[in-house]
Amino acid sequence: MKKLLIIGLMAALGAAQASAQRGTHGGKQLERRIHRQEMMQHKMAELDSVVSLTDVQKSQIEVLNADFKTKMKENKGDREAMKTAAKEHRQAIKAILTPEQIEKLEAYKAAKKEDMKAMHQEMKTYRKTNIEPALKSKRAELDEVLTDAEKAKIDSLRSIYKSDFKEFGEHKRDSFSPEKRKEQMAEGKALHEQRKADLDKELKPIIAAHKLEIEKIESDLKPLQDTWKADMQAIRAKHSAGKDAHPKYGHGKMEKDSKVEMKRYHFLLMKA
Repeated sequence: MKKLLIIGLMAALGAAQASAQRGTHGGKQLERRIHRQEMMQHKMAELDSVVSLTDVQKSQIEVLNADFKTKMKENKGDREAMKTAAKEHRQAIKAILTPEQIEKLEAYKAAKKEDMKAMHQEMKTYRKTNIEPALKSKRAELDEVLTDAEKAKIDSLRSIYKSDFKEFGEHKRDSFSPEKRKEQMAEGKALHEQRKADLDKELKPIIAAHKLEIEKIESDLKPLQDTWKADMQAIRAKHSAGKDAHPKYGHGKMEKDSKVEMKRYHFLLMKA
């Protein structure tokens, strides 16, 4: 499972990098503002559906939301200040609610938390039962045509990424100042660029040498992947936590060729 997490981390970094290359600064800022506005609107609608807000309460919360938006903008980059502002915002909204509304809200949050746990467990079980065995089986097929030298290169890169992921997890648990966090992000970006260069150098020749075999595997997996996607969406749809999820802010789409390339890198780095 750790290897799948490493792959997920690589994909996220790759998508973020692609987005930075594709979009203008102004365009990305606008997209973020729209996303934040959608989140606030979603949370307001969700709260209203649970506790039945009065018109006065809605107006009061809109004022609090505007104030919260200003504070978050002023404290951008200061993680602790932003956490404090978020906590104060939640407390201010709670102070507007009646005791009966608070009781309804707490019961709703507890039920949603349990539903979220159940949804994640069901999705985890589905991945372990359906997705992982199929991917590992196809990865084992590829291993049969790889040379010992090619396998050694892949094993070496896999070990490097495993070490990177472990270090990333340790840093994530640390509490850094805003300056230290910016430094860490810059180091992470440089490391990612280096690792991408390593992948290009070591894995591109392997992919070129086994292009037909890899394309055959991708063709075999395509209908399965469509089924997995539909099944995962069905799992989310039957849980309130999945249906009520707020709109997500995406990092933008990668170019088609880059996306295919990264998927192939990820597949090679899997362990059969």
